[in-house]
Amino acid sequence: MDARFTGTSTVKVDGKGRVSLPAKFRRALQSADAACGPGDAPRLYIAYGNPAYDYVECLSGDAYDNLDAKIQAMPEGEAEREVLEILFYSLCDEIVVDDAGRFVLPGPAREKLALDGEAVFQGKGTKFHILKPADSEASKDKLAAMLDKLGKGKEFFNPVSLANAKPAPVRDDAE
Repeated sequence: MDARFTGTSTVKVDGKGRVSLPAKFRRALQSADAACGPGDAPRLYIAYGNPAYDYVECLSGDAYDNLDAKIQAMPEGEAEREVLEILFYSLCDEIVVDDAGRFVLPGPAREKLALDGEAVFQGKGTKFHILKPADSEASKDKLAAMLDKLGKGKEFFNPVSLANAKPAPVRDDAE
């Protein structure tokens, strides 16, 4: 069974915000929800509040549970925790996906995306994004620019090499 959200699909959106989850996203959603038993509907969380994004972020039950555990482990009153609580509790909804993979986008997500009959679903591994087709095309230009920047000075740049990159160690200058 698919364990990751991969690929890009364009789907129809009706006037009430009803959409059908692409079939392979349905399989990934079910396999990425340990709480989903036989015959149960998998959990889907749609976070729509980040004003810097031109998409809404969709998390499976397991991905949301993992994020929730990280948020709950953060110290109360810290700005970082407050931001995450707003983004993933206040500006996020759990959505019911029916047996045919259909669901209704929450009103705030519809307003943010201003969809006009179609939506693009982009797989992002443990999550996926929903965005309007024009923004999907713009993301291709953004990808090309990032690859160009990362490949500068390298005669044969292979993007797979980025997976091997290690973050620079944090130095304590007091040593």
